[in-house]
Amino acid sequence: MKFNLVNDDKLQIIISKEDMAKHDMQKWDLAPHNPDAQKLFYEILEEAREACGFDVGNNAQLMIEAYPMTGESLLLTVTKLKGGQPRLPFDLDIEGLGQALMDELGIEDELPEIQAEEAVYRFETLEDVIQAAHLLKPSYDGASQLLRYENFYYLVLQEKEWLTDSGAAVLMEFGDEIRTVSEFFVEHGQMVMAERALEILAAL
Repeated sequence: MKFNLVNDDKLQIIISKEDMAKHDMQKWDLAPHNPDAQKLFYEILEEAREACGFDVGNNAQLMIEAYPMTGESLLLTVTKLKGGQPRLPFDLDIEGLGQALMDELGIEDELPEIQAEEAVYRFETLEDVIQAAHLLKPSYDGASQLLRYENFYYLVLQEKEWLTDSGAAVLMEFGDEIRTVSEFFVEHGQMVMAERALEILAAL
């Protein structure tokens, strides 16, 4: 699992296909009122505490939001709520599951893996994106976009076939590759540059 500590009260968790296999889980296990989900979330939060110090204690009230990232990955957002009746971790309220995931919960079979034609990279700061763009521009001539979501910047290379191994290595020096499609960030985030993002950034 990958943990992104947004702040003291909010944590993002990316759960891959391998993580699901490790915990012997399917996305459907996260359905509200599923007793197995309580134990599963407790295990995930324990890993989060050890990995990045996100501690819910023994009396936190939490909101869990979940969105499918690809046919095999999930993005969970865990938020500590202020006020309200204290709860134990085993009494998590998971009614806040994302609608996109709830729509999938009605499908009996596992969704096929999405074969994305684009590559998405996440950066902590705009300066990181600019530095990466300066080095990448000579080796990538395809379409690109820049979006922002949850205080991170996401560079979308829409013609993945133009991205060389050396270009991918440059991007990984400044950010992380995210295994998802850009529609999630278009829907939930902010469009910064809708086209020619790499060219514009490289000129800054």
